[in-house]
Amino acid sequence: MLHRCSKCDSDMEEGFLLEKGDSGVLSPQAWVTGKPEKSFFSGVSIKGKQMYDVKTFRCNACGYLESYALGVQ
Repeated sequence: MLHRCSKCDSDMEEGFLLEKGDSGVLSPQAWVTGKPEKSFFSGVSIKGKQMYDVKTFRCNACGYLESYALGVQ
């Protein structure tokens, strides 16, 4: 699917935003419903919350980023 930049109408390229966790573990970002709640063991509790994969596009001309939360993980 071809995406066009909403700022300058140029082509956009699909990619992802990277999270760097403990011990340098790399993973793509996810969007989580609700407000963050602290957890002693994991830092943030996601119990009972829905998570969505984040798909991000970058404009080849101006660098604008556009992200979408699609599908349940």
